[in-house]
Amino acid sequence: MIAAAPVQRIKSGLPPAAYRAALYKLPVLVLHAGIAVTGFWLAGRAGLSWWLVPLAHDLAHGSMVPHRPTALALERVFWGLVLISATVWRRVHNQSHHAHFNTVLDPDRMFLAEERRAATVWYVRIFYPNAETFPWNPLVLLHLAAYVGRNTVTALLPGKSKLAVVPAKAAVHPGDRRAIVADLAVIAGLQALLWLLTGRQTAVYAAMLAATCAVTSALSMAYIFTNHFTDPLHAEPDLLHGTTSVIVPAWVDRLHSNFSYHTEHHLFPGLNSDYYPVVSAQLARAFPDSYSRIPIREAWRRLWRNAMFLPPPSAGKSRPVKAPAREAETVSA
Repeated sequence: MIAAAPVQRIKSGLPPAAYRAALYKLPVLVLHAGIAVTGFWLAGRAGLSWWLVPLAHDLAHGSMVPHRPTALALERVFWGLVLISATVWRRVHNQSHHAHFNTVLDPDRMFLAEERRAATVWYVRIFYPNAETFPWNPLVLLHLAAYVGRNTVTALLPGKSKLAVVPAKAAVHPGDRRAIVADLAVIAGLQALLWLLTGRQTAVYAAMLAATCAVTSALSMAYIFTNHFTDPLHAEPDLLHGTTSVIVPAWVDRLHSNFSYHTEHHLFPGLNSDYYPVVSAQLARAFPDSYSRIPIREAWRRLWRNAMFLPPPSAGKSRPVKAPAREAETVSA
């Protein structure tokens, strides 16, 4: 059994500044967006909008801008540049994934053996790292587009209806469908602007968009797969056995706003990510036999040992470590 007391000690040991809104990161996010837009204008490179993902992720968790209406407006713009609905992201990632990570209710999980269908078999073969299809399939790095598409369509379906290739449907709140339509309108407007910036050259715009989305997806999936797909499913969220932090070069952590510290993020999702290394050091001391932080290359190798489909999760013998109440509240926002 893993005691929760060390987690409370970690929380109490963090300085108050760790919970203050990191508004100083907002200009950096705006700069990255500006570089991406300029890239379309110049049409000389693939743009750098993929830098938006780690920072937009922090923005969506409320660690940068505390005023929710302002944060949502910014999310619509920054997520819209990479064709993601801010509302879908909040429901699927903030609300459902964080509350149910690596359990049957997690919309990001792998498929169970009982969910084996023609559609899921082909989806796994194309988009999930596994040992049963051809090794080192590069198409898995393009999974973000399929992930966003499947969750957006499912969010718009009535009731509990979902696409077969969605492992679990995120809870959709009243008014969410209207908000998603508004998000899609913003995305369409942003893309029209980018098309105009290329001089209305449709072929140039399409090539730029494809390259930008491919790089965005490759970066995101390199983290997302290694953060969870090397861990088994559990009956309930288990912080230390259901998440994995990865080790990347220091300059990459700086560039990606410490996105590699994923266990730390699940423990304190609203924390300023600058403090994740501090949390990591304390987790390593408090849970030396359970806390997992491994080189990203090793985590990537482990992905290709996965079966295509997973057995049902077992309840396990240990008591899962969960986020403190203050943190749990942020994921349902």
